[in-house]
Amino acid sequence: MDKQLLEVHPQELKFILEVQKQSSCSIQLTNNKLHYVAFKVKTTDARKYCVRPNKGIINPLSNCKVTFTMQAQKMAPPDMKCKDKFLIQSTIVPIEANLHEDMTSTYNLFEKNGNKNNIEERKLSTILVKASAASSTIEALSVGVSNQSKDKQIEELKLKITQLDQKLHEAEISISKLEEEKARIQKMKSQQKNCLVSCSIL
Repeated sequence: MDKQLLEVHPQELKFILEVQKQSSCSIQLTNNKLHYVAFKVKTTDARKYCVRPNKGIINPLSNCKVTFTMQAQKMAPPDMKCKDKFLIQSTIVPIEANLHEDMTSTYNLFEKNGNKNNIEERKLSTILVKASAASSTIEALSVGVSNQSKDKQIEELKLKITQLDQKLHEAEISISKLEEEKARIQKMKSQQKNCLVSCSIL
C-alpha cells in the first residue's frame, strides 16, 4: 500500500487559549490518489474536543476541511504545554464497497479486527497560544503591513511627481517652440505689410 494516502496541512494544531472561551482551528486533508480514501480522527481526550467531521470518505483528487474545537477551559496550564494528541487514520475504500449504502462497513475498516496493515496513521500535536500573545502577533503583523503600505504609497507618489516633472518640462519646451513660431509668423506678416505699402507707393 502506498504511503501518504492523505496530505495533512498544517501538521500541528494551534489553539488560541482564552479562559472560559472555546477555541477552534482547522486542517485540510487532501486526497491526491485516484481512488476513494476513508478517514477517521481519534483524540486522547474526546470530552475536551469536538471534531467535525470526525470521519468521512474523500473523493479522488479532492480535499476535506476538518475543524477541531477545544471546549472552554477554566484555567490555562502553568507552562502552556498541552499533551493532547490526535490521530488521523486513513485507508483505501475497497472497490466493491457501496459508498452510499454500506458506510458502516466502510468505517469498520478502522476497527481492531480490521487489517491494520492497510491503515495509514498520522499523529498531530497540539500547541496552545496565549490570547494576548496571539493579539500581539496579529497587531505586529498589522503594523508591518501598514508600514509596507505607507512605504509603497510614498514610492508611488514619488514616481507620480517624477512623471509630472517630466510632463511639465515637455510642456515648457512646447510653449517655447510655439512662442518662437508665433514670433516668426508675426515677423513674416510685418515684412509682407511693408512690402504691400512699398508697392502701393510705386
